[in-house]
Amino acid sequence: MFFSKKKAAVNYDEFDFQPKELPKGQKTLQEMSLIQGQYNEYIVTKTGYLVTILSGTGINLDLLNEYEQTDVFEEYNAFLMANIAEARGEVLQFLDMTIPVDFKPYILSWKKRYIEVKEEEPENVIARQLIASYIDHYEQEDAKHEMTTQAHLVVLKEKIKDKNYESLQLAEKNLYEKAMNIKKSLETQFQHYDLLVNKLNASECKRVLYQFINFNQS
Repeated sequence: MFFSKKKAAVNYDEFDFQPKELPKGQKTLQEMSLIQGQYNEYIVTKTGYLVTILSGTGINLDLLNEYEQTDVFEEYNAFLMANIAEARGEVLQFLDMTIPVDFKPYILSWKKRYIEVKEEEPENVIARQLIASYIDHYEQEDAKHEMTTQAHLVVLKEKIKDKNYESLQLAEKNLYEKAMNIKKSLETQFQHYDLLVNKLNASECKRVLYQFINFNQS
């Protein structure tokens, strides 16, 4: 005679994923990753959060005198105090990471220029050769990833209450408002230094995460 055990009720609406330390070399990257997927321009984690990243231009302290440097730190402290109080204990994650320079916008602009010269000045062979040499130079630099820059990032997250579409929509709305508030607050606080903040789209967010894993992109 066989006896069947009654299965415990499972609540599929709850995010119950718990990240664990995995033995090295025995698990795939997908198993180790906290990323569940993508929703619109946001990253969805297995722990039930919607995530976005803000990228800001830097302030070159080397060009400032001692008084101006002190002023920058005081402004930054004022920004932190105001937003930590407003976030009610939520921790904002700030990242300063070295990343390879992305030459693709330069390459694209020079390719556009090459086409313009070819169509408007077909007899100007020397100009086309010069532009082609620029394109080749930037493509080589882009492939080597030897030239780097400093990225200044703010990572924001919003809890997804349940595993349903309505909760996802609400989390997206709240996270967008949070991101815009932080963006406005930073740009206002550092308006004298022409600081600009941009909210990354999903592809740009995944590129940042990929650079954490594989800096040289080899």
